[in-house]
Amino acid sequence: MSILLACALTVLIETGFFALCGYRKGEQIAVIVCVNIVTNLTLNLLLRYVLPYTVPAVLALELGVLAVEYAVCALAFGRSGRLFLLIMLANLISFGLGGLLLRLLLGALA
Repeated sequence: MSILLACALTVLIETGFFALCGYRKGEQIAVIVCVNIVTNLTLNLLLRYVLPYTVPAVLALELGVLAVEYAVCALAFGRSGRLFLLIMLANLISFGLGGLLLRLLLGALA
């Protein structure tokens, strides 16, 4: 349950962030949603079942997520420093805010 909740929060936070930054077309939203579902589920499944939940593991996986999301979005929207910065900011925001919300929601459900 927590993996799906974490994924949903990530998708909501990052899609909302990109919409605020001007990525509002249906195709843009679809790319952002799909890439976030794939990267978030992959990251969380690896941390739960394959790798230890340590700072180096999380950092390495988050860098991988950043690389994959930028590669996919750059193919869809065109390469730019602005896009890279937006993806980095979206991931930082969703990591912090999503982590906080996930803890609050899981605490309320317990």
